[in-house]
Amino acid sequence: MSLDDYSWIDHDRFDDWQAAQHHLAGIWSCGAPADLLAMLQSRLTEYLNELVDPDAAVANLDRFIAASRSPTSLLSLFERDQEALSALMQVFTTSQALANRLIADPESFDLMRASDGQPAERSFLVDELVAEIEPFESASRAALAIRKFSSREIIRIAYGEFVRDLNPAHVGQQLAYVTDAILEAALAFSLRRLANTMGLPNDTDGKPVRVSLIGLGHLGGSEMAYGDPFEVLFLYQGIESKNDSHQEFLQKLVQEVISLIQTDESSALGVSVDTSFRPLGDQTVIHDSELTAKQLESDGRTWQRMKMTKSRVVAGDAELGSDFIQRLQPWIYQQFMSRQDFTNIRTLQTKLRRRFEVKQADAEDVNLAPGGRADIELMIQFLQLLHGWSCPAVRVGNTFEAIAQLESAGCLTHQESSLLLKGIARLCRLEHQLSIMTGRLVSQLPSDQTRRRRLAWHLGIRNDTGTSGDLDRFQSQLDDTFKLNRKVLNHLMVEAPDGQDDTGNDNQEPEFAVETELVLDPDPDPKLVQSTLQRHGLQDIPRAMEHIHSLATESVRFLSRRRCHHFFAAVAPQLLAEIATTPDPDRTLSTLSEVADSLGGKSSLWELLRSNSATLRLMVRLCAATPYLSDLLIATPGMIDELIDSLLMNRLPSAERWDARSIDLCRRATDIDVVIHGFKNSAHLMIGVHDILGKETVETTHRALADCAEACLRRTIEWEQEQLAMRFGDPVNAQGEPAELIAVALGKFGGREPNYHSDLDVVFLYSDRGETQRRVGGPRKTIPNAQFFNQLAGAVVNRINHSEEFGRLYELDGKLRPAGEEGVIAVEQQQFIQRFRRGLAPLWQRLALCKARVVSGSRFVRANLTEQLQETQVATQFHRSMIDETCQLRLRIQQTASEENLKRGVGGTVDVEMIAQMMTLKHIHEHPSLSVPGTIDSLNRLADLGLLPEAEVRQLIDNYRTLRRVEANLCLMNTKARHELPESEAQLNDLAFLMNRNDPGSIRDQVHQCRVENRQLFQQIFDR
Repeated sequence: MSLDDYSWIDHDRFDDWQAAQHHLAGIWSCGAPADLLAMLQSRLTEYLNELVDPDAAVANLDRFIAASRSPTSLLSLFERDQEALSALMQVFTTSQALANRLIADPESFDLMRASDGQPAERSFLVDELVAEIEPFESASRAALAIRKFSSREIIRIAYGEFVRDLNPAHVGQQLAYVTDAILEAALAFSLRRLANTMGLPNDTDGKPVRVSLIGLGHLGGSEMAYGDPFEVLFLYQGIESKNDSHQEFLQKLVQEVISLIQTDESSALGVSVDTSFRPLGDQTVIHDSELTAKQLESDGRTWQRMKMTKSRVVAGDAELGSDFIQRLQPWIYQQFMSRQDFTNIRTLQTKLRRRFEVKQADAEDVNLAPGGRADIELMIQFLQLLHGWSCPAVRVGNTFEAIAQLESAGCLTHQESSLLLKGIARLCRLEHQLSIMTGRLVSQLPSDQTRRRRLAWHLGIRNDTGTSGDLDRFQSQLDDTFKLNRKVLNHLMVEAPDGQDDTGNDNQEPEFAVETELVLDPDPDPKLVQSTLQRHGLQDIPRAMEHIHSLATESVRFLSRRRCHHFFAAVAPQLLAEIATTPDPDRTLSTLSEVADSLGGKSSLWELLRSNSATLRLMVRLCAATPYLSDLLIATPGMIDELIDSLLMNRLPSAERWDARSIDLCRRATDIDVVIHGFKNSAHLMIGVHDILGKETVETTHRALADCAEACLRRTIEWEQEQLAMRFGDPVNAQGEPAELIAVALGKFGGREPNYHSDLDVVFLYSDRGETQRRVGGPRKTIPNAQFFNQLAGAVVNRINHSEEFGRLYELDGKLRPAGEEGVIAVEQQQFIQRFRRGLAPLWQRLALCKARVVSGSRFVRANLTEQLQETQVATQFHRSMIDETCQLRLRIQQTASEENLKRGVGGTVDVEMIAQMMTLKHIHEHPSLSVPGTIDSLNRLADLGLLPEAEVRQLIDNYRTLRRVEANLCLMNTKARHELPESEAQLNDLAFLMNRNDPGSIRDQVHQCRVENRQLFQQIFDR
């Protein structure tokens, strides 16, 4: 046939006439007789003028004829059956995905014609596919058979809907039946295959494992759309719970079933399996039926009850699945509603009312638009929950059937029922058409005007000539549908209960914030989520919602998840508002999520925060900018009591109370490391909380940190001495009296002014020479006291410095060797004292002795050594050269630090400390009362004695407090350089937040001013 012979076709109807000519030429060269081609020409002349997309019709017809076994037989069929070609051309223009499937499997065209698109029985479909793959051993063959079956049946159903006008309710049911058949066949094949390779698990009574698949969502409601995911809950019964091989069998079973069914995401109308409904936790993919039922009955939420309204057995052991669903009926459809149920229902009411009141509704998504399919389904499930107890007939999964039953029960008027049925049918038909046109599940209207016209044409909304869709009429009808749906649903919302009793008394708060709604709503509106969370300063919205979900979920299995969820929902508005005030709300929320997970018992925490705003502010502040404290909470689970105690106590415990508490904890300890680390963490948390709340002065905070360290050191010494004494006996002097190890604290530890990360400067002495005395029944070996106490001191240093499992307790610094000898850790106390009295100790050690404080040993031994140390200081002969030497020492210390160092740099805290130590050393001979260890106490004493001007002392103390306060906050922030102001703007903002400053720059200015003044005073005092 020449090009001129196509004059019988209206060329203007084609978008690409050259391509159409090519395909027509292919058809006419198929080898069929001339009379059949003439017949085909006549039919095409009639049909092509009626189709909206003649290009697709001709192209696909060419491919279909070429793929057929006999083009002549096919054209003969067209001649015998006048409707065959018309039906085929309609399918070709309706969906390219369906066209491709027909062309790939031309025999499915015969099934399509034979069935005439009529519905098939579920049992027929299930039996057919199960029997088809039963002989197979290969998983790949079974998967291929399943895909071919799915393809054939989708073509049959689509033909029935788009050619034979099968209503959307029957279409959804047919798609669900096909899904049932696929799941049943895949499960049976996988069970048989795994039983052959692994053996079928049996319970303790010898009964084989039972597996059932519960369909949920559109599958459970038998109202599926093309491309809908298979939403299922895998259940089992009858295995040994502690048998790993049984658990492995079940895990592999789920994997094999999914792999047989699931197709590539790029596949047209591909299959996906959704197992996201996991009542036993996200890690559980196949559920013990008994445990799952108990979990839902005890902690199930309203959205889970709504989910289960659409549950039915779709595959596997029907009795197991039916018993499971039947057991949950009283939980799903409850006679009485709790306050929490009303809260959830009011959340739903608020959500729907907000959507219905939108004046300019976004009608681009037929499923999610206000008044769309999702809203109707949600409202019907809502009504089923309300009336399901008194009206069992409404307990059906299918939305169409549920509407009818609600009308029969008097829960809907006939008008409401008719309008809702008409509205959802229209939207389902539209969604089906969209999915078939695009080859995937989609509910979004196309933005392209040409495709939207074709959509309207396929839906029967056409222009006067019938050759194109009428866009204006299509949009008008769609808007009217949404509007009418919203009107009906809004009317139903007004009539729904709102948690008020018959007397009009409200059983709960009349209104709750949108933040509460976001927590309670299992599927919150994305736009509302974004606007709400951004209002609270959160930027990473998906991650923030993950954290919020985590905060609302109880992590301890035996505690009520439902209780946790509702208590968090109640506190969420205040909590998010407080988080918004922090420098980095995203980080604060993330840290809070980690802290809450570690504490356990989240519901108690949320209840506390809601009832106590001070606790809420503290928790947010702690998570916002004090990683040192938040890490303590995360690393030490169950510290919620310590946190609460921190708030209830107006003052920190005294040194005696810290010591008594540590003694009590260690009294029956079998592992000293666990106890001591726990004690320190608890103490630092309490101290840090008081610090960030501004409850204590710098001096009080430092003293508490020193007292904690002192208690840890004492308990470690006691523990290690007992371990050593069990081997060598107890150390005694020549008179048989006990000899003791004495720890002398120096530096900031000695002055009771350490920060959270300070080293512990300690000198170890012992009270008397002698030898250990064997214990009754103990080993016979004894050793000299010198050896005993050096081993003891070494063990103490090792345990404190190198606790492997729990990390370093403190960094114990022994740089001031008692005898100046390497390897000797502890010496007899008189040997240490004589070193100073004979003038053998260098100046830096004499300066260090100004902060000496005896922290261990019996009361008598400690008092005796303290007196001797004071006498040694008083006996110091001060020379002018010591001032110059002290200046040189300060310069050497300064050279080891950066210019920004707040401690060792110019004008840092070392300037103030060396002024106090040098002035003490200079005047203690005349004024023995100067023997006080702390820097601030020493400066005050110097002022009281008139040895330093009052104004200079006040300035030094104020500057010292400022720098130490900054240093303490840097420790709480866990900065790498804890003695330097951070360079990053983010960390400066954190520091300003902790110090309650609006301007981070003001901190820099104040620190600079303090350091300048300190250095000026240092030079003035040393130059006098």
